[in-house]
Amino acid sequence: MSVERQPRVFPLATQTFRPNNPTSSSARIVTPDTTGSTGIWAGVFRSQPGSEGGWAFLADDPDRDTMADGIPHLGVHDEVYLCLAGRIRIDWDHGSFEFGKDDVVHFPAGFTYRSVVVSDEPAVVYYVMAPAPGWMMPLGDAEPIG
Repeated sequence: MSVERQPRVFPLATQTFRPNNPTSSSARIVTPDTTGSTGIWAGVFRSQPGSEGGWAFLADDPDRDTMADGIPHLGVHDEVYLCLAGRIRIDWDHGSFEFGKDDVVHFPAGFTYRSVVVSDEPAVVYYVMAPAPGWMMPLGDAEPIG
């Protein structure tokens, strides 16, 4: 599919969220399919309190482009999060830290991260990945916004 490359507005209220797992869903917004760009990938995820997730950004990972132990192995890219609501704890190769509403976090490539939503409210996070991954884990069927 060819997409005309030009500036474009993506109203969040019109996006379709699809489940990543029973406690989290994502809207994939800026993708090669929607913008024609292979330089970045961006979207929003919503995760319920207690929701757990994980990511691996390892270039030579033999499980790249697969799911292993519940972690999507996406390959080498950096990721930036802007937390819009909630609070998340990150456990990674060298310890742990937390971030919450109005915090921006940079996740460098080359590490494995696990997360858990530690707030009583759902976490809502806008994310950007660069370069755009060549593979993303499949999402479930669309769910209503709310």
